[in-house]
Amino acid sequence: MKEIFKLQMITSRDNPNVKRIAKLAKRSEARKEGLIYLEGTRLCEEALSSGQKAVEVIVTESRLSWAKEFTPDLEPMVLGDNVFAKISNTVNPQGVAIVIKEPLIGAEIPRRGDNKDIYVVLENTQDPGNLGTIIRTADAFGLTAVIISPTTCDPYNDKVIRATMGSIWHIPVVRKTMAECFEFFSKENVDTVATHLKGNELGSGDLKLPCAYFIGNEGDGLTDETSGRCTKLVKIPMKGRAESLNAAVAASVIGYELSKLI
Repeated sequence: MKEIFKLQMITSRDNPNVKRIAKLAKRSEARKEGLIYLEGTRLCEEALSSGQKAVEVIVTESRLSWAKEFTPDLEPMVLGDNVFAKISNTVNPQGVAIVIKEPLIGAEIPRRGDNKDIYVVLENTQDPGNLGTIIRTADAFGLTAVIISPTTCDPYNDKVIRATMGSIWHIPVVRKTMAECFEFFSKENVDTVATHLKGNELGSGDLKLPCAYFIGNEGDGLTDETSGRCTKLVKIPMKGRAESLNAAVAASVIGYELSKLI
């Protein structure tokens, strides 16, 4: 690579390459090309340190040293601050962005090999912040995988990736229908657990591994069909006046309780 400090800085927002990157900054456009646009120092470094390979790197002149350190084999596109603002998805751009190839969503449900698997299964989860937080929780508590239904939101949505704080690159994310999940869990003798008002209180000692627990849509919860097919029902005891918990919070509480059994 030639000396990056001698690269010519792009100062026009109408530059064809700037327009191309600006399109990729929109998730709908990047998805069509099988790419992901990542922006911000921490977000980019987390992806790179986890083994993701940048295919393009975009920086402002003041961040050239970052490109030299983290993507030494790529010639960066250097933008003026005003031009970088055009491609930015953030209020306060940090002058660092990369484009990576979109990792394939897993098609097969993995096993740990010690029969202590824990899976969180998301049925029609729509809020990107919830999905990202659940992925981060699953990574923190050592779950085997996060399984998402075809109707769950895009795990590579910018808000999801930011909410995972890097965990999106650490734990398998698998896309399966509910029917495929139950077929696999039945074959592999995995307990299936749904949260339900008629369930036993969480912590009563009736949970065992391997186990998959199901989290539903933020507004409607799990479908009756899915709840009805689970082998166990549990409820999270609440002492206050709140009627329910946020989906990500519920997933965290159950995930922590199950992680004690690993």
